[in-house]
Amino acid sequence: MKTSPNLAFHPQRPRQTDESGVALIMVLGVLAASMLLIAHLMTVSEILSKEAMVTVRKSELRYQAESAADISYWMYLTDRRLFSNRKLGRTEADELREDKDYPPWMQDRRPHEFDDGQVVTYLASGSDGFDYRFPERLKNTLDSDSSDYNDLVDEFADILTDYKDSDDLRQLNGMEKADYEALGFPTLPRNGAPQYRAEIYWLPGWQDVIPGEVALIPPKGVTFNSQEQKPSFFSASPNLLYSKLDVNEDEMNSILEARLLWETEGASLQDNLSTELYSKITSACNFTESDTVLITSAAYSPDKEFRTVLRFYRIADADSQNFHSDRHKQTLMLLETSRE
Repeated sequence: MKTSPNLAFHPQRPRQTDESGVALIMVLGVLAASMLLIAHLMTVSEILSKEAMVTVRKSELRYQAESAADISYWMYLTDRRLFSNRKLGRTEADELREDKDYPPWMQDRRPHEFDDGQVVTYLASGSDGFDYRFPERLKNTLDSDSSDYNDLVDEFADILTDYKDSDDLRQLNGMEKADYEALGFPTLPRNGAPQYRAEIYWLPGWQDVIPGEVALIPPKGVTFNSQEQKPSFFSASPNLLYSKLDVNEDEMNSILEARLLWETEGASLQDNLSTELYSKITSACNFTESDTVLITSAAYSPDKEFRTVLRFYRIADADSQNFHSDRHKQTLMLLETSRE
């Protein structure tokens, strides 16, 4: 007699379905998305924290630079009151400062340190540069040996003339409203006297004919002398000096080196330049302080990772009628400020 097999010892296994695998994939996907979101939030939080730190440190540097610039201005005004001779390039012994124990604060770019060297200020002439309110002065820069440069000067002189004259008559190489509209500047030209020196940066070709800085345009009702014809030796850019002096590159390097030694060590120019070169710079450059002073204040973080540079143009003479900006004489005149 046959017996049936004992099935109790061979139970059937439950069937595996695809649902458990899909659930696992979904869980892993949600977990990966959550980790990605967490990493993103951590990254954003770290970036915001660093941005806040940079903003705070930049603000602190700005306050330091402004404070040092204000102190430098008052020290400069005091220097003018104590020492009436404002001729630049003289040593401390020449200036008779030894008896008064007062360091020189003049428009000669000598550095003045504050806060253990974290802030450095420089004083320079604020009247240097090309005053583009007078286009005819461009003719003084013509070079008899460079016809290409002379052509650029003629073209830019026409553009500048059209920019400031009140009519719509186009100069030979000038530009009027239709020309500016074609370039995407429908509000130009001004057709009047320029009010800000930054206006020249809108005009094509200015960088090809102006070798140095652009002169500060005084606010309405304020007048001061321009040193466009004879730039200050210690304040002028190397390009401007090179355009004014009849020297070669080696001689120019010697002049710049002598100027650097003066700024850093107070070394006399006559001791570091030949008689011929010294005669050239004294005849082509101005060695007397101007009516306005440029105060440059540079503040650095202790690790030198951050830097803030501020520039202030102010009236140099406390007895000037332009020294105050209000009729009650309670606010000092600030001609222009910029930040780097």
